[in-house]
Amino acid sequence: MAGCFHFSEAISLALHAMELMARESDTVFTAKTLAERLNASEAHLAKVFQRLVKTDLVVSHRGPHGGFKLKKNPQDISLLEIFNAIEGPMRPDVCPMIKDSCPFSKCIFSGIMFKFQKEFMDFIAKNKLSDFILQG
Repeated sequence: MAGCFHFSEAISLALHAMELMARESDTVFTAKTLAERLNASEAHLAKVFQRLVKTDLVVSHRGPHGGFKLKKNPQDISLLEIFNAIEGPMRPDVCPMIKDSCPFSKCIFSGIMFKFQKEFMDFIAKNKLSDFILQG
């Protein structure tokens, strides 16, 4: 099934795991617990969390009672920060076809994809993790 936008498994894991941690903010989550709750590979989740720790969105606690916890309040974390931590800095002026050069003098999509990208980036920059804390 194709969609207009495709998100990597890594960004999906990051968003869902961080939402879960925001919802249960008093809990320190192990990679194993998060992987089980998200029905994901523990190894892949661990790689995602390395990026989240490196970008100061999540803190890692070592030891027998260790695990992961949000480093900031959910209202202080934009969805753009999460995307950037996982995928690298987003730019609205990059061709959505991921091409270095284009054989056309005018965009085949008349620039609509750039408009979508800009609106999407504006949306995720404006919205915080706290806006999406699901109940139950």
